[in-house]
Amino acid sequence: MTENEAREPFNTFEDLMARFQRVVHMQSVNKFLGLTASQVFILRFLDTKEYAKASDIARVSGLSPGAVTQVCDELVRMNLVERSRSDEDRRVVYIAITLLGKSRLSEVRSVRSGRMLKILNQLGEQDARDFMRILHRVVEILEKNVEDKS
Repeated sequence: MTENEAREPFNTFEDLMARFQRVVHMQSVNKFLGLTASQVFILRFLDTKEYAKASDIARVSGLSPGAVTQVCDELVRMNLVERSRSDEDRRVVYIAITLLGKSRLSEVRSVRSGRMLKILNQLGEQDARDFMRILHRVVEILEKNVEDKS
């Protein structure tokens, strides 16, 4: 087997992922609700916490602390998150999702789940089950690899 033949599955995977990302971006719910992918990620993260520091968000999002601050500035302007200072250490700033942020996130989830349901229905029952099983396994492997490097 030549090197090119050996690389073909990886090239195919890379091409499929690029096409997938392009289509997802083109149909992004964010465009309709006025939110960026980073904003939605931060809202989703904050929805699982009472509050978080920008450094916590940066660590899980892969964004720089400066980028997190910029995104949160926009979210504050939209009244989707709020900042508050720690009572113990006034230098520490916490970020929390607001009720409006929770409502907007619910809209995002509703639109996304509706789109995903249409896709899964088009796949058919068995292919949809197989897709979800394989995707779950891939995510587990990726998460384990990230944890192993920490």
